[in-house]
Amino acid sequence: MKLFRLAKDKPGKYRADDLSGTGAAVAGGRWNPIGMPALYTSLNASTAVLEVRVHASGFVPAANFFLVEVDVPDELIDTGYEPALPSDWNELTIPPSTIEIGRKWLTEANSVAMKVRSVVCPADWNVILNPLHVDFQRVTVSRQEPFALDSRLFR
Repeated sequence: MKLFRLAKDKPGKYRADDLSGTGAAVAGGRWNPIGMPALYTSLNASTAVLEVRVHASGFVPAANFFLVEVDVPDELIDTGYEPALPSDWNELTIPPSTIEIGRKWLTEANSVAMKVRSVVCPADWNVILNPLHVDFQRVTVSRQEPFALDSRLFR
């Protein structure tokens, strides 16, 4: 299955094709606590763009974005975890309930993938990947290309 990320590349600091989940471990996220690596991807490239846009705080982000295509063997997605969403899952401020779901899933490491609805567009899906799962070595980057965010998204 092809998944998508919109990622920055800053020579000497981080690479767009980095699959380690370190960025999420440093900052924490909706589905992972600080200190636990996780790789956030989307089923659609457009959802990946929207996810970056909502975190841009109204300014046009700097260049050096890449659209990264991540390949995950289908069976790793098919056996992925799809949690029941708590009532507050889509709150704008990240609720402790979703962080706890992710913490438990990452710690138990029963699957490479966790499928969750996108808060930005609930009809779409994000797929969180666990870089510490034994089968994560089968996850690869198949393509990355420079991507310019359309300035109309920031008007």
